[in-house]
Amino acid sequence: MKPTPATAHALTSARETSEPSLAPLVDEFARRAPAVTAAQWDRVHARCAALDPAVAELIAGARAADGGKHMRPRLVAAAFLGLGGTHDALLSEVAGAQQLLHLGLCMHDDIIDGDRVRHGEPNLIAQYADAGRRAGLSERSAERQALTAGVLAGDLAINAAMLALLGAPAPAAVQQSLAAEASAALELTIAGELLDVRSELLAPDESDPLRVAELKTAAYSVALPLRLGAIASGAATTTRLDCLGQIGIAFGIGYQLADDELGLFGSADATGKSVLSDVRQGKRTEHVRIAYRQADAADRAVLDATLGDPAATEADAAAVRDIVTRTGARAEVSRTIDEHVSRGIRLAEAGLPDGLAAYLTALARSLRGRTS
Repeated sequence: MKPTPATAHALTSARETSEPSLAPLVDEFARRAPAVTAAQWDRVHARCAALDPAVAELIAGARAADGGKHMRPRLVAAAFLGLGGTHDALLSEVAGAQQLLHLGLCMHDDIIDGDRVRHGEPNLIAQYADAGRRAGLSERSAERQALTAGVLAGDLAINAAMLALLGAPAPAAVQQSLAAEASAALELTIAGELLDVRSELLAPDESDPLRVAELKTAAYSVALPLRLGAIASGAATTTRLDCLGQIGIAFGIGYQLADDELGLFGSADATGKSVLSDVRQGKRTEHVRIAYRQADAADRAVLDATLGDPAATEADAAAVRDIVTRTGARAEVSRTIDEHVSRGIRLAEAGLPDGLAAYLTALARSLRGRTS
């Protein structure tokens, strides 16, 4: 795939200025990102759909699950273009693989968290469960079919991501580096997911949400796409990769804390999922950890009774929000977000080319205004 005229013009313009702006380049690529991922799903379909109509149906459902803002492909593109990468086909393959990896992990995460909504719409699991009920299956059978579909669709997406990296239009050494990078991030994410769920067995003040955020979210959502883009660009020195990894962890923890803020204080219309979800799961967020540590006995009793209660109501969630606010936990988490964002900005400004540092700085500062 050759660079489009718009991309080529923007890239030329960026290189001719002393403070290049990556935003037009990344935005232009992001408009093509859904088509890139769709093309990769076409390859999955070509490999597997003929095995059975049920497999073709699963692939179609997984493909339709793509959506959102394609933040992770944007980060791949920012690092790739900001470090001088010019091979558009390679960028597309790597960014598409990053999105497939994200889709697969989201499907598995929805199973673990019991979520049935993604991007404000019924997710693949909910769709399969509803289809099973309409077909006359028992509730147990419909749920089994739905959960199986979610696991396997996630597996398909992750496998497709790895095949895309191993088959990327680059020398074998680069292909192997890309795949190894993704595999290492996957291991960290698996560890983070496990710690996240197991922390629900702990008292809130004994949990470590920042560590979970680093492993579960920051490693694959921010650090990985930045490092993949750098490797694909051909400018991936050890020092630069380390710098991008540290930036990704700082911004990724800030992103997760902001996401937890929305999960408790946001609205379902804005976030696309119920604000009761984290309360009912008893999720040990940094908000909850600090609030529990600083709460009096009466407020701790409320938190003990509410967190993890699958029947928790909006009134219960409002009580949790009140405690988180009154104990100062919300304000403290806000300061922690600012600290991580500031750290990431300092690292970017000190260790990256001006254009890439400026782009990541603007993106990180937008965290503070997130509503979805």
